[in-house]
Amino acid sequence: MEFSGRLAAFPPGDLLQWAKNDRRTGALVVRRSDREKRVYFYTGEIVGCLSTDPSEFYGQYLLLNGYLDQDKLFQALSHCTVHGGRLGTALLDLGILSPEVIQTSLRHQIEDLVCDLFLWERGVFYFQSEMPPEEEILPDPIHTVGLAMEGSRWLDEYRRMRRVLVHDNVVLARGKVWPGKDLAPLPRRIAKAVDGRKSLADLYKELRGSYFRFLQAAFQLCVGNVLDIGEVGEEWGSGTHEMSIYDLMLEQATEEQVLVARKHMAIPLDLLERVYPIWVGEPTAEEQKRMPARARDFYARFDGRTPLGEAFSGDARLRGREMDLLLLQLQKGRLALLPQPVDRLEADAEIRGEPAIKRWWRRVFDIGG
Repeated sequence: MEFSGRLAAFPPGDLLQWAKNDRRTGALVVRRSDREKRVYFYTGEIVGCLSTDPSEFYGQYLLLNGYLDQDKLFQALSHCTVHGGRLGTALLDLGILSPEVIQTSLRHQIEDLVCDLFLWERGVFYFQSEMPPEEEILPDPIHTVGLAMEGSRWLDEYRRMRRVLVHDNVVLARGKVWPGKDLAPLPRRIAKAVDGRKSLADLYKELRGSYFRFLQAAFQLCVGNVLDIGEVGEEWGSGTHEMSIYDLMLEQATEEQVLVARKHMAIPLDLLERVYPIWVGEPTAEEQKRMPARARDFYARFDGRTPLGEAFSGDARLRGREMDLLLLQLQKGRLALLPQPVDRLEADAEIRGEPAIKRWWRRVFDIGG
């Protein structure tokens, strides 16, 4: 088993140093609650980072930092939907951003994603031998030790800011010199959104992006008297839940089997969509309890009557994950793919006058009449 554990025992700085010293190539997967980040290394240096949090996507980073406006972002995302490909490629094809700006902004976004991990007090991690698509990899790696030092600086700065903006239920109001002059894009957005009623949590939910950058901008606005603290409400309980080690091992085993499937299975999708999946052995109640709701919903369609083409989600972004779930169950030997729905198999057997005892699907799948 690859290196795995809890952030409480191995903080992000130690994990980055471990990857550097061992000259690791692959993904450091860090999870808390339903949020995940994958930091990609090549021989110990950082070449990419992906987050499942939409607030940290590349497009949101570009929008908050003034590289483009909402209309340009929508234009680029529409191009991605029609032609496929990544956002950076679309921005380049449409002439919205230059190659130099795309590479620089992507590098800075990845640095922010990794440094944000230093603010995670809880979570679990493991190392996976995988790499992202080629277009997600930086041409020039980020120096791991340098980024670890920057992450430590973030943590020190975060603790200093929290002595003033003590928690997320602090309400900000307009200060003596509001709206300020010559503000950068993110502080300008924050100042504009403040109305004397919204808490830090409300403002962040509206603006999103890197939470540290948001808090840093709000803090600087308060120091500069553009904003002031209007009210300090009661501190809310944390909504972050640390995963158990059992969950970690289960997730890691799933990841490993999916990677095997990706490397060794090649089945045309148009052929798969015409088959009818049915359980040979369904997941146990305990396994189903631990599954994400979307996985349970997908698996519920494996009834021998629904073609796989209809079982797949209509959302192209979810199909890749659903394919992974399908291949995982095939690898475990728990799933069979029928050439016809069970009802048609029964009807054809009736026409042939075949007795029930000779109908192989009844023997295998315990299907009643």
